Parts: sequence; structure tokens; C-alpha cells
Amino acid sequence: MRTKWIMPALLSLLFLLQGCSTGEAPADGQLAYDHEDKGGADGIPSIRILTSYDHEEYIANEFRNVKHANLEWQRNVSGSVDEILAALDSNNPPDLIEFDYRLIQDLMNYDTFEDLSKPPYNALFSADVYFPKLNMDRFRSLDGTKLVFMPHILQAGVTFYRADLMKKYGFPDDPEELGAYMESPERWMTMAKELAAHGERIMQTPAEAYLAYTLSNGFFNADGTYARNNSGFITAMNLAKEAYASKLPLGASIWDALGQSALRSGELMMFISGEWADSRIQQWAPETADQWRKTRLPFNQYGIINGYICAIPKQSKNKEAAWSYIQYQLHREQGYLDSLELSKWYDKLTPIRLTPLDTAASSIWDKEVDWRYKTNDSARTSVSAIERVVTGQLADQLELLEPFHDTGTDSESGAEPESESE
Repeated sequence: MRTKWIMPALLSLLFLLQGCSTGEAPADGQLAYDHEDKGGADGIPSIRILTSYDHEEYIANEFRNVKHANLEWQRNVSGSVDEILAALDSNNPPDLIEFDYRLIQDLMNYDTFEDLSKPPYNALFSADVYFPKLNMDRFRSLDGTKLVFMPHILQAGVTFYRADLMKKYGFPDDPEELGAYMESPERWMTMAKELAAHGERIMQTPAEAYLAYTLSNGFFNADGTYARNNSGFITAMNLAKEAYASKLPLGASIWDALGQSALRSGELMMFISGEWADSRIQQWAPETADQWRKTRLPFNQYGIINGYICAIPKQSKNKEAAWSYIQYQLHREQGYLDSLELSKWYDKLTPIRLTPLDTAASSIWDKEVDWRYKTNDSARTSVSAIERVVTGQLADQLELLEPFHDTGTDSESGAEPESESE
């Protein structure tokens, strides 16, 4: 069964963005999805799950004992949208797919998933239990009428910092106090300058000044307007320009040898990442791992940085069993979900509209912001120039999204910073 588009015009949209993909499995993968699922010899149904991550075998045994169904995991080898589409287009598609949060924008323009807000799923009730007060708009179909994605695990973008060094130089070392201190862009810049005077860095590159705002904003608002030309992004651009001119950043990344060396020496004493980076610090800087703490993003921003998402294809042969598995996993991991920093901030997340153009927009955005902070243009001029480039290069595709605009929604996206300057 071929995957269906929400509207025929979006076929042109995909061609413009990705080329003429047929949805076939990648040639290198030699993936075999077209085998018939006959269930076990005892007649117990098998739930076929295409997944992007590893599972412990005991989960399958426990689920079989509790729910009387087998679990059959098929690994999404490449973790790509193409591989998911190949599986959905096969003669025997999976009953459930588990995939990375960042793929939502590339899957939402396919009318191939169950509406989980309706019976027998009633997923909004489950969302209230496991993700209380979380706005679910980002998990809806492109037209906003269906809840087609269900979060499994969501992790926040957070700020990691060396508490001992913060205390040494007279800055807040308590997570709550530091989070409140960094709400002000002016205080954040003052801290960056004073620490740099001591040879300490709180930025990897100037572009890191944007990161908190990019996590709390999409690219396009519900009414179709561009979402990244507001006071928050102007402030971020101003900070990036000042940081570049003052040579405040480290000039290396936590993902390269120089950046990890700076973590070990204490030169890099702050960075933004996902909550999972606790374990990375244990690997990168084991001798000082006990000195690292984490707090919320600067500038009073809150955002999801990654996570795992579930969806049930309309072609699934075991839809209710697939939903029972989602419920089982959420219940089994509720303690872990409640332990995450994000669980304290669900109600603080700005509603974000995701679109099929976000991947293309992100590529353009990254290239633009990587050099705009080096110019002598004002922050406002630089941010407006980026908008013109993004919307100009995507003009034809943006027209195809017009039928899905909600003109009754406020066009200003993201939380406002304390102040704005050019």
C-alpha cells in the first residue's frame, strides 16, 4: 500500500525538497520488509515494530506475559525517513514505528498514520497522564486536525556548567539561582566577559547565542509567517556579534578533541546540550564529572532538543495491540519520564508549528547565521536579511503550505527576552 499525501500539491513539495524519491528501500540496505507475519505457533499475535533504537529482550518477554502478544523488532538501520517510507510502502508494513523526534517534520505530510486522538486510542488522556500540560500541537498532522504522533521520551535542552568554577568566580552555582540569573541577556554577556578575563569560556562558538531561541521557536508560524524575526532573535544576533568581536567563544566544539580537552581542563565551563549529556561528561571529563550541574536554558527559553516518537500506520494489522505496547512502555518508564528536567517545564514550552519545509529551512538558516554575526550590519538588519534568504529560497514551497495556514493564530512565536537592542 502506497503512503498517501495529505493533498496532491504536496507531491510537488516533496519533489522540490527531496528529489523524486519512490519510497523504495535504500539500495545498500537490502532491507526485507515484505515477509508475511503469520504470528506464533500458539496463535499469539505479533506486533511488528520498526524502531530506531535498541530494546532489551526482557521487555518482549514481560510484554508477552502481561499483554499476551509477541514483539518483533525490525531495526531502522539508517534511522532515515526513506527507510521508514520503504517499510510503510511494503506489502507487510509495520504495526508501529518508533523514530527520532527530529523526523516529525519530514513525516507529517503523509496521510498514512492513525489519528490517535480518537477511539480506541484516546491518546490525549494518556498525554495528560505522562506529559501533563504539554501542548500537543507539534505532534499533529500538517493540517492540525489529527494527532498522528505520540511522544515516548522527550528530553529538554539544558545548560551544563561547572558549579565549582561558578562559585569560585562569584556567580550563582545553584541551578535555580543560575537559571534565574541567565534570564537576562545583559547578565549573561557580563558573565561571559568576566569569565573570559580569567581564561574561562561559556560559549563554544558565537552561534551558540542563538541556540536557546532555536529550541523554543520553529521556522514558520501557524499563519505562515516567518517565525525567526522577532526581538528574541535580534537579541541573540546582537550577543553573537558582541561575542565574536570580543573573542569570547572557545572556538571548538564538545564533539571534537580540542573541545573535550577544554572540558577536562575547565576552560570550557558551560555548554548547552540534551539531558543525556550527563553520561557524555562521564566519558569526556571523568575527573571533574561530579562538579558539573545542569539548569534551564538561558534567556528564559524552554525547548525540546530530542526524544523518541511513536506512530501507528493505517495499514497496521494489529492497531490496538500496537497502542497497548505504547501504553505499556509509557507506564513502565513513568519514573524515568518524571525524573527528566523537561517534566518540570511542560507548561512552559512555547507551542511550535512544525512543517515539511523545516529541514530545508534549517539548512539555509545554519549557513546564514554562521557568517552574519561577522558583519558590521546591525542585529536587526542581519536577522531581516536571513528572513529574506530563507523565504526567498523556499518561496515556491511556501505557497503550497498556504491551505494549511491558521490565520486566527498569533504570528509572534517564542518567549520574549527582557530587553532588545540592535
